Amino acid sequence: MAISAPSPTRLLLSLCLFAAFINATDDTLYPDLVRSLRTSPTELDKLNILPEDKDWTFNYFAHEFHTNSPGGVVNANAATFPATVGNGMTMAWISLGPCAMLPPHYHARASNYVVSVEGTTETYMTLENGARVVKTTLAPGMMTIFPQGSLHTMQNTGCDNATLISALSSEDAGTHNVANGLFDLPPSVVAAALGGNPLSAKFAQLRRDIPAVGTGAAVGTAECLKRCEAIGSK
Repeated sequence: MAISAPSPTRLLLSLCLFAAFINATDDTLYPDLVRSLRTSPTELDKLNILPEDKDWTFNYFAHEFHTNSPGGVVNANAATFPATVGNGMTMAWISLGPCAMLPPHYHARASNYVVSVEGTTETYMTLENGARVVKTTLAPGMMTIFPQGSLHTMQNTGCDNATLISALSSEDAGTHNVANGLFDLPPSVVAAALGGNPLSAKFAQLRRDIPAVGTGAAVGTAECLKRCEAIGSK
């Protein structure tokens, strides 16, 4: 049975207003090491550059973005885990507290496979102009795919924590948050793109309401927060 969904334009505008943090930017921890790995002639040479067994393990729980308040995304990628260089994948641990969401974003250089481990998560995705919005509800053990470049978002719709594992087809996936990217453009351009409606006059206020990079997650919709508050969830 087909799922009715809002138009891509309405989805983009409404979800932009809910955005509180963009998906986290990872600082490259060992740039010289990564550079050496990228220029190594063979895989055996790479192994010699990473001589310790500890160079081949990554601890998600030790990362500062591993939180459920409101949530966070921990990426094992070229910036944070040099052993991924040349292996064509990022593996991310997504933690979402009650009602927390990942704001609308896309990955410029990777497709994205997301599987639910804990909780119930609602996702929305649209591929391009003219495409319908694909909505999924992920219970534990269920997976969805966000093709490379597709606009997508997800929210924990429950009043307990949700956990998901995210695999991306590049160790440098390129995450771009739509709300922040849109309002970084010249105000006159954004106002014109919004059709010159009353919303455009509030450009400056809207831009101020979108904070800078955080843990990768944000507080979600008012409806979910009200529902969880009513049943005493914290």
